[in-house]
Amino acid sequence: MPSIAIVGAGPGMGLAIARTFGSRGYDVALIARNRAKLDDLVTQLAAEDITAAAFPADVRDHDALTQ
Repeated sequence: MPSIAIVGAGPGMGLAIARTFGSRGYDVALIARNRAKLDDLVTQLAAEDITAAAFPADVRDHDALTQ
């Protein structure tokens, strides 16, 4: 199954992109700094039968990304 990673995922454009690709069969990886907000997005997407996972990280922090 194809996958997409959305960096800086949020409730606006990030969620819209996740819905668009997820509804077309993509697994979605959501990357942003706030774990609680990411978890909320994953819950919303799961309710729409979209497979998504949260990866809290600051993209400006190389070590955080590699973890």
